[in-house]
Amino acid sequence: MITTLKYLFLIRFRKLVTKDDNLAVFLLILVYLVSAILIYINFESFKNYIPFLFLEVVIYHLQRSDLELLKMRRNYKVILFTEYIIYSFPFYLVLLLKREFIFIIVIVLFKLLLINLPKINLKIIKYPFDSFNIYWHISFRKYKLIYVLPLLIIIVFMAVNTNNQNLLYAVFLALTLIACVPSFERETTEEIKRNPFDAEKYLRFQLKNSIINTAYLVFPIVITLSFLLQWEKMIFLIFIFIIPLYNLLLKYIYFNNSLLQQIFFVIFISGSLILFGVPFLATPFIYKKAIKTLKELKTC
Repeated sequence: MITTLKYLFLIRFRKLVTKDDNLAVFLLILVYLVSAILIYINFESFKNYIPFLFLEVVIYHLQRSDLELLKMRRNYKVILFTEYIIYSFPFYLVLLLKREFIFIIVIVLFKLLLINLPKINLKIIKYPFDSFNIYWHISFRKYKLIYVLPLLIIIVFMAVNTNNQNLLYAVFLALTLIACVPSFERETTEEIKRNPFDAEKYLRFQLKNSIINTAYLVFPIVITLSFLLQWEKMIFLIFIFIIPLYNLLLKYIYFNNSLLQQIFFVIFISGSLILFGVPFLATPFIYKKAIKTLKELKTC
C-alpha cells in the first residue's frame, strides 16, 4: 500500500510540475504548508472559505483516469482515502488545532461518499465556447470544471440568504480561477507558426476569445444575481474578465516556463490586492512584451 501511495504522489506531482523537478515539488509543498499557517493565524477571516480548501481533491477525483486500474486492488478505497487525507493534511491539522471537529467529520464523510460513488457515464457535454482557443474545451473536459458551476450557484444563494458578502466574493474568486485555467495550457510552437495572423493580431484574437468565453462562464452567475436582485454586486464581475486576460499575457511572456508564469501570476494577484491595483499600470509593458515573445516564437 505504501509503495502504491508513493507512485500515486509521484504521478500527481508530475501533473503539476515537470519530471524530476525537485525544486518545484519542494516549492509546491512549501506553498501548502505556508497556506495552512496563514489560515491558522487568520482563521476567523478564512473560516467561511474552508470548504474551498478541499474542493481541489473533489475535482482531481472526478477527472482522474486511473480508478479502473486501482480497483484491481482489493483495498483501493483505503488507498484513495489515505491519499486524499495526506493531500489535505495541513488543513486538517488547522481544523484540529481550532477544534472544528464538525468540519472535520463532514469533510471526511464527504470524501468517503465521493470514493464510494459509482462511476456516472454522461454524454459528452457540448460547450458553447469560441473555438479560436481550443484549450477552453480541453480544460473543461479534462478537469471537469463544469461540475463546479452548480456548486457556485448554490453558494451564491447561501451568501445572499445569510448576507455573507465574503462568501459571494469567494464565488467570484473561484470563477476567476476557472477562467484562468485555459491560459495555463499551452499550444505548441508549431500551432503558433502555422497561424496566418501576425503576432499582434494573434494576441488580440486570443484576448477576444478569452472575453467571449469568460462571458459564457459568468452568464449563469449573472442570471442568479439578477434573480436575487443583487444588482450592485455585478460591478465586481469585471475582475473575472480582467484577471484571465493578464494571465494570458503572462503565458506568452513566459511561454517556455510555466512555473514562472504561475509564480508571477500569484505575485500579480497578491500585488493588485495589497497595492490597490498598482500592478495594472504595467499593462502596456506586459502587452508589448507578450507580442515580442510571440514574434520570436513565430520566427524561431
